[in-house]
Amino acid sequence: MSQNSYSSQRKCDCGLVVKTLISSTTSNPGRRFFRFLCPDFFSFSSFLHVDIRNGKTKLFSEITYLRHLKLSLKDVKIEMENLKIEIENLKIVMQNLKIEGGHLSEKISKLEETNDLEVEEVRTFEDKYYKIKYKFMISCVSFCWICSCINDKVNYVVSVYFPNLVF
Repeated sequence: MSQNSYSSQRKCDCGLVVKTLISSTTSNPGRRFFRFLCPDFFSFSSFLHVDIRNGKTKLFSEITYLRHLKLSLKDVKIEMENLKIEIENLKIVMQNLKIEGGHLSEKISKLEETNDLEVEEVRTFEDKYYKIKYKFMISCVSFCWICSCINDKVNYVVSVYFPNLVF
């Protein structure tokens, strides 16, 4: 490439100063291209060929593409930061859920203990109830038997001493 042959300095659509040079290589003899005055501006290339048809450069489309990539990268970085914040929030929520789960486990164990005590208490009351019920039934049967015996004796006594009395 010949850097000696160039026309007046121009500005790219993005505002950077560029030189229009003419290639002297065997692969592209006489082809015009733009070269940035700041060669490290793009990491992939510091020059772009001029479009032969209309004389405009592909530089605008590539710079637009790079700006789009830069904005996309910025969006990705913002999204990444948002995701990091969301991950931290989810970690806090997880920690709170673990703590709450521990409290709930303690409550469950206390409720199970209380439930076991209440079940034992109910069994004790059931035993007492059945014992009292059994004693009451025995008492009722005994009372009825005694009443029956007394009634028989009363009937006997009444029939012996008061034969004309009818019940």
